Amino acid sequence: MASRVPNDPPVFTPDHVAAAAKASQTPDPDRAIRIAQARNYPNRAWFCVAAFIAIVSACHFLTLLHRMARRKRPHPGSSRGAVSLYRLPKATVNAFRAVAFRYTIPVGNSYTLNVAEVFLTAAYTTLVFVWSLVNTTSKKGVKYDPKYWANIAGNLAALQLPLMTALGTKNNILSFLTGVSFDKLQLNYLHRMSARVLCVLLWVHAAGRIKIGMVGSTSWTHPWIQSGLLASTAFTILCLVSIRPLRERGYEIFLAVHFLMAFITILAGYFHARENHYGHYVWPSFVIWGLDRVIRMLRILIYNAGYLRKSSVEELGRVEALSPHFVRITLQRPAYMHWRPGQSAYLMVPGVSASPFEAHPFTISSIDVPSEVHDTSAKEDASRKSSSSRSEDDIVVTKQLTFLIRVRSGFTKRLLAAAAKDQAMRVILDGPYSSPPLLRGYETVVLIAGGSGVAFTLPLLLDLIHRAKRDDAICTRVVFVWAIRDASHIDWIAEALVPAIAVAPPEISISIRVHVTGVKDDAQSWDDDSAEGDEEVKVGKESSRAKGHQYPGISMEQGRPDLKRLLDDEIHQASGDMSVNVCGTHALANAVKSALRRPRFFDVLRGGPTVTLHVESFGNT
Repeated sequence: MASRVPNDPPVFTPDHVAAAAKASQTPDPDRAIRIAQARNYPNRAWFCVAAFIAIVSACHFLTLLHRMARRKRPHPGSSRGAVSLYRLPKATVNAFRAVAFRYTIPVGNSYTLNVAEVFLTAAYTTLVFVWSLVNTTSKKGVKYDPKYWANIAGNLAALQLPLMTALGTKNNILSFLTGVSFDKLQLNYLHRMSARVLCVLLWVHAAGRIKIGMVGSTSWTHPWIQSGLLASTAFTILCLVSIRPLRERGYEIFLAVHFLMAFITILAGYFHARENHYGHYVWPSFVIWGLDRVIRMLRILIYNAGYLRKSSVEELGRVEALSPHFVRITLQRPAYMHWRPGQSAYLMVPGVSASPFEAHPFTISSIDVPSEVHDTSAKEDASRKSSSSRSEDDIVVTKQLTFLIRVRSGFTKRLLAAAAKDQAMRVILDGPYSSPPLLRGYETVVLIAGGSGVAFTLPLLLDLIHRAKRDDAICTRVVFVWAIRDASHIDWIAEALVPAIAVAPPEISISIRVHVTGVKDDAQSWDDDSAEGDEEVKVGKESSRAKGHQYPGISMEQGRPDLKRLLDDEIHQASGDMSVNVCGTHALANAVKSALRRPRFFDVLRGGPTVTLHVESFGNT
C-alpha cells in the first residue's frame, strides 16, 4: 500500500464533499442564544439602573413629604438621655450621610470624590461589563466568544445613551425625580462618568466585531459600519475634550465641540443601530435633547419677549463694579417668573457675550417674596408714611433680580469692563435652575459662605426671616457665616441684610458672623476674592470693629472661622434636625465636610440632632 507524501494536496472523496456540505448546512447552535442575550441583557441592565433611580426618587419624595408635613414651628426636643431604639432609623440615615457623602478620596491635587460617587462609579462600571461578558462561553467551549459579547456590548451602550443624555440636559425628568439638579456636582459627575464608561463599551463592541471578521454586509465599505465607526470616533473626541484640564482651559471651545460631537454621535449611532432593528434604543436621546432645547427656548421667549421691546433706560439691566474682582447685575424681574431661594439663572448679555448663544449661570441673590421696608429715622419714617407708592404695612413687591458675580476670565472679565462704562444694557435670562435645599422643619440652620458664595446663602437667610414672620414651620435658630478678605465687602449685602435682621421676629435667634480673613493668593482660601497681581490686603481689627458698629446685628471677626468648633457647638446645643448649607471654594466645602464627618450614631440615638449637609461648590469642582 503506497503512502501519501505529506506535502501532497489532500485527496477529497465524494464522502468528504458530502460531509462538508452537510456541515455547512448545520445551523449554528449558539445563534439563537446569542440573539436572545443581545436583546435581553441590555434590558436587564437598564432595569437595574431604573430600579436604583426609583429608590433614590422614593427617598427624595418621602423626605419632601416629611418636611412639608411639618406645618408648625419646630421646638427643641428633650435633652439627650438614654438610648432610644425609636430613633434608630434617624441614627442610621445620619450615619449613612456622614460616611457616604462627607468622606472623600483625593483625585489629583484639587479634586475629590466622595464615597457615594466612588461606589456609583464602581457599581455602574461593573453592571455594564458584567451584563456584557456574562454567559459568553459557546457550545464548543470557547470562553468569552466575541460572537456573544460584541453585540451585547453595542446594544447595551445604545440603550444607555438616553440615560447619559438625560444626565446632561438642563431640563430632565431625573432632576425632578431625584431632586438633584443637572448643575450639581453629583449629577454632572454621573453624566461624565457614564459617558466615559459607554465610550469604552463602544470600542469593546468594535473590537469584538473586528475579531469576528469584517466581511460581507459587515465590511468597512458598508454604510452602517461606517456610521457606527463615525459615532464611536465622535463620542471618543467628545470624551477627550471633556477631560477637566482641557475643559477648563477653553470652556467655550469645549461647549461648541461638545454640541457638535454629541449631535454626530446620536445621529450616526441611530443609523448604525437601525440596521439591526435597534434604532429605538437611540432615538429617545434625540427626544430628550430636543425637548430640553424647546423648553429652554420657550422659557427665554416668555420671560424676555416683552423685556426686549422696552426702551426705557430704567428698565434695562445695570452692571456695577463692587471691587476689581466682583460685579453686581441688577435687572427688572420678568413677568411670570418665580424662583426658589438659592436657584440660578443663565444670563446672556448682547455686546458682552462672545456669541449669541453664550450663556453663563449665576445664583439669584434676591428672593421671590414681598420685601419689608424698614426705616430707622423719624424723618425717613414720615416720608415713608406720606409716600403713596408703599402700602401701610411697609410691604413692597420685589421688582428686581440681583446677581453677585465673581470676575474671572472671559465673560465675567468683559462684564467688568462693561461696568466701567456705567451704561445700562439688555440682559436676557434663562431660568430658574438648580435644586436648593428645602429648609422647612429644621430646628437649626447654618449658612456658610466664602466670597461670592454669599449670593447663595443670602437669599436662604432672607427667605427664612420672611417665613419666620409668617410662622411657616421655620427654624428657631439661624447661624450665618461669611468669610471675606476685606471688611468693606459687607457693603455688598448690607442693603438687603440689615433691614431683614431688624424686622426678624424674636421667636427666631439669628447670629450673623462675618470673618475678615485678609488671605491673599492662598490655594486653600475659603473665599474666592483672590487674584494674581493684587496688592496685599491689610485688614486691622479696628476696621472690622468699625464695620461691626456701623451695621447693628452683625458680628465682625478677624481671621478664619473655626468651623469645627462652631458646628460642634451648634450640634451640642440642638436636639432637633439641623441643616448645614455651604457655598464657596473647594477648600471651604472640604473643611465643612471634615467638620461633619463623624457619624454620631449613638449621639442621635440619645436624642442628638440629625445633620443634613448641602454643598454648592464653585471653582475647582
